Amino acid sequence: MSRRRLQIGMWHAFSEEDMERFGSDAIGGIEICQYRDNESLWYTTKVCKEKGLSFGIHTPVFGGQPYKLPRITSIDREEREEALLHVESEVRIAAEYGADYILFHYPFVPIFPWETKQVFANMPKPEERYEADQLDAAQLKDISLRLFDTLCGLQHRYGQRIVLEHDFCGEHEELLTTMFREHPEIGLVVDTSRLDISAKAFHNVEPLRWLEAVAPYVYLVHYSNVRYEADRFIHHLPVLPEHDDDDRFGDAYAYLAYLAQRNERFHVTFEHKANLIDRNRLLELYARTERLLQTSMKKSNPVPSE
Repeated sequence: MSRRRLQIGMWHAFSEEDMERFGSDAIGGIEICQYRDNESLWYTTKVCKEKGLSFGIHTPVFGGQPYKLPRITSIDREEREEALLHVESEVRIAAEYGADYILFHYPFVPIFPWETKQVFANMPKPEERYEADQLDAAQLKDISLRLFDTLCGLQHRYGQRIVLEHDFCGEHEELLTTMFREHPEIGLVVDTSRLDISAKAFHNVEPLRWLEAVAPYVYLVHYSNVRYEADRFIHHLPVLPEHDDDDRFGDAYAYLAYLAQRNERFHVTFEHKANLIDRNRLLELYARTERLLQTSMKKSNPVPSE
């Protein structure tokens, strides 16, 4: 029997209506973010216990708009230290409420490489990212080592699983892989849409090669697809069968299949706009994903011959 968990997003507040509309027997957890207050969060934990659901937290735990992530790899030391204080506060809250994991983005601020194939209009703006000449490999390595040591310490101190979702990492893919290999206690979150966008926008990004390298460290997959237009992309789309052979869409299904053959433990969050499809199609999507994961487990664990 599969040990994996399928999850849906439940941002801002727990909604019985959304659970009825988007949930199913296949769904074993939710991912929450930006809740209104402690009362709302306590209610969510209560409902999850009653329903037998796990829950994870995508930072920020609380808040509204604008949506802000802690700048944990900022080149500004004071800003970085402030971000890490915020991280500890959120880890403490996650532990208090019994979250399965709390998620942060790494690197953040995202980094663009020296050269690009295409920069889509809705990618991070210049003021929201670093260019390659703003942060060299040695500096990022030093910042990353300090970050991962801090996160490992927080994870141990609070007994709280910490996971990091890869963001745009410029020329530093190898360093990112190394950090997870050397700190396997910090789980990696693969985002299928961001991975595909990186391959479309930047040179030398080979998604399957990277997934091969990081597969052992993946704890969670954020699963959604992308549709490309002339100068922008539409993301957080449900992953549908008709996308598989349509060049306008990303390769989310292929990424999940490839990764599932190399790691039988990770969970999957449907990070999509579920209201774009009707309930029958949504249930078909859940069933297709379950079949893929179960089939991949059988392939990675063949029955020995007599």
